Amino acid sequence: MRIIIILLISGYLYPQRNDSQAAFYNIGSKAIIGGVGALINKKSDEKGSKVFLKGMYQGALGGYLTFESKRLVRQFHRTDNYAYLWPSKILNSAGNSIIYNAASNRNFWERWHMDFGFNYLEYDFKREKKLRYRILPFALYGNAYGFATSKFHFKRTLYSGHFIFKSINPQEFNELETYGSALFNTIQFKRNINIDIEAVIAHEIIHVYQYTSAFFINAYLKEPIKRLEENSNFFKQYNKVFYTDLNAPLNGGLYNIQTLFRVNYYDLLQEKEADYYSSNHF
Repeated sequence: MRIIIILLISGYLYPQRNDSQAAFYNIGSKAIIGGVGALINKKSDEKGSKVFLKGMYQGALGGYLTFESKRLVRQFHRTDNYAYLWPSKILNSAGNSIIYNAASNRNFWERWHMDFGFNYLEYDFKREKKLRYRILPFALYGNAYGFATSKFHFKRTLYSGHFIFKSINPQEFNELETYGSALFNTIQFKRNINIDIEAVIAHEIIHVYQYTSAFFINAYLKEPIKRLEENSNFFKQYNKVFYTDLNAPLNGGLYNIQTLFRVNYYDLLQEKEADYYSSNHF
């Protein structure tokens, strides 16, 4: 129920017609996410109001960094300069890490993570084995789908930090996804000499950031996941290899809820945000 309330509030904050509104959405929604998550993970001897405020200001800090990461994507869109994309990805990962720490009721600097395709790296200053590598199963499916249906674009992947594929099959896209699509953190663009490919990529990177911004759900479910691991040897072994990106079904669920209410495609929250930073509908 609390997660649903957060998503509803985020929806009301979502209209982004200028950078002030965009910053307000990113900072405000992530402050709420951080505060509520901190309360969920509050220790019995901690004061709720103090924990909530700490989670809020840390979440707000993370939200500001994710906002700035999206503005770098917009600069890429305007200039076609790929030099903006790795700094944007690093900034986005830092912001999401801080939001995750806030929702986990931890200090903002304790744990950092970054995804690259199906690869998930985390560095935890509080753990004896600080660096840990695991596989994201939903992202793995998205990457496998890209390799199975499209041509891997090595150069753009290397320059951007995102798995990018060039599709030559028009059937890979529905009538609304005219030029590109994002499946979790996999980007596909349609081979067409009449389009601005960099503008398409910018639009789809924002969709990827919508996927990564929902990593906080794993912090919300930290205790149930921990108990499951303690009671199941299978899940314990699974967790050594995989880090379930529950943010994928959460982000997809928000998308599908809107379609159930017959929201026009271009009025979907995710599409409106992606349009704001890439200027055009794709």
